[in-house]
Amino acid sequence: MKLPPWFPHPNAAIEHALLVLGYRNLKVHVVGHIGLSVLIACGAWSAAPHARVGLWLALMLALSLGFGYGLWAFRKIVNQSPLPPVALAHWRRTNLFMAAAPGLGWGAVGFLLVPDAQVNNLMMLTAFAGAFAYSSVGNAHDLRGYQMSVSVATLVLMSQLGTAFGDQATVAVGMSLLFYAVMSWVARNAHFILLETISLRLANEQLAKTNADNTARAEQASRAKSEFFAAASHDLRQPVHALLLLIEAYRNQVPGAAHHPLILNIAAAGQSIATLFNALMELSRLESGQEKPIPSTFDLPDRMQRLLAQVRPVAHRNSLRLRSHTARAAAQLSITTDKVLFERIVGNLLSNALRYTAQGGVLLSLRRARGAPGWWLEVWDTGLGIADHDLDRIFDPYIQLANSERDRSKGLGLGLAIVQRASALLGITVTAHSRLGRGSCFRLHLPPHLFQHALLTTTPLGGGRHERTVQPAAWLQGKRVLLVDDDPMVQSAMRAVLGSWGLELRCAGVGDATVLDVCGPDWVPDCVLCDFRLPGLLDGIGMLDLLQEHFPHTVGILQTGELAQTVQARAADAGYMVLYKPVLAPVLESTLAAVLQPRTPEVSA
Repeated sequence: MKLPPWFPHPNAAIEHALLVLGYRNLKVHVVGHIGLSVLIACGAWSAAPHARVGLWLALMLALSLGFGYGLWAFRKIVNQSPLPPVALAHWRRTNLFMAAAPGLGWGAVGFLLVPDAQVNNLMMLTAFAGAFAYSSVGNAHDLRGYQMSVSVATLVLMSQLGTAFGDQATVAVGMSLLFYAVMSWVARNAHFILLETISLRLANEQLAKTNADNTARAEQASRAKSEFFAAASHDLRQPVHALLLLIEAYRNQVPGAAHHPLILNIAAAGQSIATLFNALMELSRLESGQEKPIPSTFDLPDRMQRLLAQVRPVAHRNSLRLRSHTARAAAQLSITTDKVLFERIVGNLLSNALRYTAQGGVLLSLRRARGAPGWWLEVWDTGLGIADHDLDRIFDPYIQLANSERDRSKGLGLGLAIVQRASALLGITVTAHSRLGRGSCFRLHLPPHLFQHALLTTTPLGGGRHERTVQPAAWLQGKRVLLVDDDPMVQSAMRAVLGSWGLELRCAGVGDATVLDVCGPDWVPDCVLCDFRLPGLLDGIGMLDLLQEHFPHTVGILQTGELAQTVQARAADAGYMVLYKPVLAPVLESTLAAVLQPRTPEVSA
């Protein structure tokens, strides 16, 4: 095995670390050098000539000034990074002197040896050995300096051994050489261990810096991704929003074309794009951590019935039985969680079950969990089933086991991915059990803490968000609507659709006070439909606030392609309804009918 060189050549970073370590040891060297010198002088005073002891002590004190010079000369540059090459070369020379010169003084301990004074001589040699044993570790940062120091000291010491030990001098010299060899090897090992330690520390620091840089880049990429999706959510939804409204306007203006296959196909394509946008944006929001649950308390069995009602037309169209079962103990069970995300989870599971069930039916059940506290909400179907080896990947995005041809009528492969991520966000565990050809069961384990707060406060049935669709009515005729949207396509589509419903529409496209010029002195809107992203000083919420100041009785509705919760929270705090683009024409029509219906005047008692 090839041994490494006796004196290695470390790189600049390691040499800088050695400099810092050596500089920090200088104060200890000063204290140890002076303290041990005084003690040796005191010990030798009674045996050695006083003049010789005094001269030796004076020499040792003078040599200690070298350490003081090192402390002063490198105080300003020791922490510089990177260290100038000139400064590093200066340190090498200075440190070599600070290590080698004291070796001359410690070797001169031999002049304090006295013939026939065994106690004194033993004490001097012990002090010499102790000094260089300590130095082998204390000077591990500079192997050359230590080697120079111990070599000089050993030679000077051996020159006096013959006088002090007489015929035993040969043994003393042999012991000195052995000590020299052992201490040199110990110093070398200490130096290599120190180099390895410093190398590992620098590597760890570089790794930590790299990880920090990668984290910063990942955070920047996440922010850029969020900004991109926010822009894409707005810019891509606008034309789809306009397309769906134009299709509805064409149906109203050309009644004979309402059921034309081409129009139906165009409408279906537009709705597929809208569905894809919604799913992609929702999945992106869940994965990015932007989604924060907004807990509310609601009646769980009642919510199950409402979700079943939403998918019942699909079951009826496919001749499937749609049933539910609620354990008697859960008949009045209320739950506290994010209602929107919870409905999305259960709705996706029901839609999937109906989509992949050709005959039989689907069961939604609520029963007490077995072997664990809490409740099980389960969706059973008699569909295709899933092979055991595929169960682990059905929650991955775009996985559709029974749709290799990518038929959009069978979904997009994002529903279960959204289910898993939304469930994790709510602290709900979702599992799947299936038998190929027999059907599947998707189980949500609802832990007890979701019901603890619900026992204290429950939302009355029918409370919260609008649950039923209000049918459009004749009172829409002649109502005034102000649209604030900078997209000409959306303005054109809204003119066509709202005009076909008999509403009077005016449009503005800038987020500032010039919108009031569109209204004029005598035209007061009954409702304002305002996009969130507007050119100008104000966004959609600020624009609605401005219009509310001038038209206090006007209803404000925010239309947006933004899916960020901050937008929804701001709109809710300001008291504005939010419609997410693309808005289907029936949804827009029923919303306007609901907010613009005449109020029954209060009768005084």
